[in-house]
Amino acid sequence: MHFDSESSPGFAIGRVAYLIRAAMAAVLKNAGWPFSPEETQTLITLLDAGRPLSMNELAALMIRDPTTVKRQLDRLVEHQFVQRSVSSEDARIVMVGLTRRGEQKLQTVLPMLDDLRKKTLKGISKSDLETTRNVLRTMQKNLT
Repeated sequence: MHFDSESSPGFAIGRVAYLIRAAMAAVLKNAGWPFSPEETQTLITLLDAGRPLSMNELAALMIRDPTTVKRQLDRLVEHQFVQRSVSSEDARIVMVGLTRRGEQKLQTVLPMLDDLRKKTLKGISKSDLETTRNVLRTMQKNLT
């Protein structure tokens, strides 16, 4: 059986993800932002959550290895964008949340990232975008 990578959704998703990451890295670098796209996504995930998350919750939401998330958090804590605290319900659980500084600084790059999102989605109809989101959610569900 011949495997055709051009017809594989996984390969196409991987290529687009690579291009988005590279474009995001360029936008962040040009803005003088000190963090990688992955670290920035960690900040955005915490902002979207609107509350501190446990390390495991954060890793699960980002679909990343907890060790990788911990390394990213170390840098974010060092720059005082994120703080760690002990859960009030269980002292064994480490909670992480944005600091006021982190939230304020993140707001400076979000408009640039939104411009990148708009550029990425240019020419894609709302219905095609919704279909794509549904397909990707289904693929994710099938794999988890």
